[in-house]
Amino acid sequence: MIKIACCQYQIERLHSWENYVVKIEKIVSAAKNQDAMLLLMPEYIGTEIACKKFATDQELYNAIQLIIPQFIEMYKILAKKYQLYIQAGTIVEKLSSGKFANRAYLFSPSGSYAYQDKLQFTAYEKNTQLFQGGDHQKIFTTSFGKIGIAICYDSEFPETVRNLAQQGASLILVPSYTTTLAGYNRVFLSCRARAIENQCYVATAYVINENSLTDEIDQAYGQAAIFSPADTGFPDDGIIAQGKMNEIMLIIANIDFTALEKVRKEGQVHNFYDAQHYNKTEYDQLFTTDL
Repeated sequence: MIKIACCQYQIERLHSWENYVVKIEKIVSAAKNQDAMLLLMPEYIGTEIACKKFATDQELYNAIQLIIPQFIEMYKILAKKYQLYIQAGTIVEKLSSGKFANRAYLFSPSGSYAYQDKLQFTAYEKNTQLFQGGDHQKIFTTSFGKIGIAICYDSEFPETVRNLAQQGASLILVPSYTTTLAGYNRVFLSCRARAIENQCYVATAYVINENSLTDEIDQAYGQAAIFSPADTGFPDDGIIAQGKMNEIMLIIANIDFTALEKVRKEGQVHNFYDAQHYNKTEYDQLFTTDL
């Protein structure tokens, strides 16, 4: 069994870096006190390190660049101190191209870390012309098994998560930030579908309520959840745990990778293996029929 924690998090305008450290450590400590082995945080929470308000998102993103080394060092220390894996949501990091990556770091209890960049951007993100998408996916090998990261909108693409699952990831982490209820539902329903399609676990974490770090104020909606296959040995609806909409909280639940192995072989359906067969099936011609 592996116990994981997912966070519903409100971005605030904090007074100082020290305030940020205290806020994050309280969350990490709370997860550890409930015996979590992994903590998942939401998308874009790294912007909070600016500790002041800006006129635009671009000004905010530029301002946080000098603080990113402190951000990384803090999470390295916390992961090692509390002996748990921390997926620190995402932080916006400037690339040599001048564009920004939306970057999800995963910190290990050993002090090591790695990251996954967001691959796909929403219409709003693309329209800002600030971002550059990642060009590859990563599998993270942990002490309890292989996991992958699909950042928010990336979870809405079946191929993205299927590739991670087929390469051995049993758990997909989805840090999210959704500014409409429709956006929340797209991610929520997509993650449920990805867990069913791949007979794997999918965990989500969300930013909630108002974010006023810039004059471009957002209202966020979120309800963290941990999803599983909807099959023998799992909840009939595929929902292991779920938070309360827009309340600051952690949800914590146990997951079992060996149960995935069993359901993939003995379940009512065999999506994981049937998908491998489907991927190998070649259709030389697509037929159309007039009715």
